[in-house]
Amino acid sequence: MYEQLLPTLMGLMTIVPVLFASPIAIYWLFVQDPRRARPLAYLAVAGLGIAALTSTYIATAFPMRPIIYSAPWITVPSIDGAPGFTIEVSFIVDFLSRYMGLLTAWLAFIIGIYSLDYLANDYRLGWFWFFYNLFAASMLLTVYSNDLLLMFIGWEGLGFSSWALIGHWYKDDDELSYVGRFGDKLILNRPAWTTPSYAAYRAIATVRFGDIPMLGAIAAIAVLGALGGNATPLEFTSINWPYILSKIGVGGTVALLLAFMLGPYTKSAQVPFNDWLLTAMTGPTPVSALLHSATMVAAGVYIFMRLTESLYTAGVLTNAGVEIVYLVTVYIGLLTALLGALFATMIDERKVILAGSTMSSLGFMMGVTALTPFIPEAVNVGMYVVPLAVLVAFTYLIIHALAKATLFLVSGHLIHVTHTRFNMGDWELGRRMKAAFYAALAAAVSLGGVPPLAGYWVHAAMDEVTTEVVSVVGYGTYILMLLASLAYVAFLARFISLNFIKGERPHVHEEHGKYPLMVTAYLITGTAALASLAIPFVLQPTVFISAGLDPIVIAIGVVLWVLFAIALLKPRVGNLGLITKIFERRYYLQVFIDVILAWFGYALTVAAFYIYKGFDIFFDFVIPDAFMALSRYIRSIQRGFLRTYLEMLLITLATAILIILIVLALL
Repeated sequence: MYEQLLPTLMGLMTIVPVLFASPIAIYWLFVQDPRRARPLAYLAVAGLGIAALTSTYIATAFPMRPIIYSAPWITVPSIDGAPGFTIEVSFIVDFLSRYMGLLTAWLAFIIGIYSLDYLANDYRLGWFWFFYNLFAASMLLTVYSNDLLLMFIGWEGLGFSSWALIGHWYKDDDELSYVGRFGDKLILNRPAWTTPSYAAYRAIATVRFGDIPMLGAIAAIAVLGALGGNATPLEFTSINWPYILSKIGVGGTVALLLAFMLGPYTKSAQVPFNDWLLTAMTGPTPVSALLHSATMVAAGVYIFMRLTESLYTAGVLTNAGVEIVYLVTVYIGLLTALLGALFATMIDERKVILAGSTMSSLGFMMGVTALTPFIPEAVNVGMYVVPLAVLVAFTYLIIHALAKATLFLVSGHLIHVTHTRFNMGDWELGRRMKAAFYAALAAAVSLGGVPPLAGYWVHAAMDEVTTEVVSVVGYGTYILMLLASLAYVAFLARFISLNFIKGERPHVHEEHGKYPLMVTAYLITGTAALASLAIPFVLQPTVFISAGLDPIVIAIGVVLWVLFAIALLKPRVGNLGLITKIFERRYYLQVFIDVILAWFGYALTVAAFYIYKGFDIFFDFVIPDAFMALSRYIRSIQRGFLRTYLEMLLITLATAILIILIVLALL
């Protein structure tokens, strides 16, 4: 019964939101009138509401066991004895998709309500609503897909939609939408600021760098799986990993998994592919809120978790090649967590601070998930069997999504009210914007890891998971996680203080009460962030309680509270010279990507062009001309005189003998 319902429910979640957004997109092509288009914007949000209700039905009505629907889609026939295989339209409801779908659909709906106020008078409403709904639908397709190719279609939809939304204000005519201080310069006189159109290009270029090898890895999995006799080699639940990995060996396993992981690395902004995420703040705040909470960047971590479950179920996580890739991912993730947190402690742009915090959180999720091969323990949630590290990382993903959506929505309201993207707000502003102050504070303390709120129990579990494997992966993992956690709580407190308590008094202050839908949206998500305290205990209480009651973890929690209080009272750090400059320049990764790699790419392009032209000239001109010259010469000596022919024969023989003697001498 439930299996047969899945195609209909997936249509409601992925097709209906796009259909409901199409009328405003078509209308906007002919009439650019925000007031008249508003009912059509409500229709677009209604499509998201249908998706949210559908995901709720799946989460509440479906039994707590894996449910899979599969139907043939593409059949590859057997050719010359090579086995054929079938690519299926396959959807799955398991532990990950059940709750990730619920989170994605509801956040997309609530942020959509917020957008009705935030973008009420925007000059591209048709464009925004179509791609916003496509963005949400693509994520839901990615979440519920059990087939790698179907998942990749949703994955690419995310990338395309993010490009359209990050560059939404493509005219680049409002400095309020830039990232970086306008007029600031990098090396070679390159601008240190980023415009919306350029940020969109950087985002799509970076994720495409990872998508291409990821697609190649999917193709390799399909072919190798078919050779192993698997009729449906691309389903997460039926990939023949033992056969594939045994055939390609350790080196092949490392190459295959790294090629696949380049997709999640770039999508989830892992070092050194993180800078696009920071400049993506040029997009409208609702886009930032959805992108940073439950779509796009979360997709990379989510697919990594699903890959990990697939490898775990197949019993190959202890394969040497798998362990190498996962160990690399542990350190990439936790280094990303530390660099993102440190970066956020120094930057002064509201949304860019939050982007740095997202980068840090994604690093936590990626690093903890990657510990799975070194922790054989799994837990039961209903009839789902979930690896312990995946459970901890996924719980953090949910709590982070609720808190981060709230912080971005509050940030957007602050930008509307103060007319600046930089931190600005004193106690007077905090008193006037009580709802925003409450929501931001609720999100910060829930996410920051301070006891006894949700983040504390998840951080405690992450600490315990990390300490269990230090003898295998080294103490570097625990040190990176501890340092990142300390910096994380500091910048959250700093964000609150500089915008509501001890920041500069705003030069302009609009009446904040005229955006009721914006306020309603972040009050809902902020309250949900506080209520997320229940999530760890609902999913698996023994894991989180035992970790949170450890005396050392309690002591760390007290230290985090102290740091939070200190950062509230003293939010600004003095100028540290070169260190401050490095942070403000985002570790000069923009220089590396936009200048060094760009020039390297240009040099390769020029070299390729001249190589191509060289081949072109050689085969189209040099060789034909040489044969023509030889032909003319041969014709010239054909005079009918025997003496001439004998002379040419002797010259040829002498030349041949000379060449042979030279070759023999060299040997």
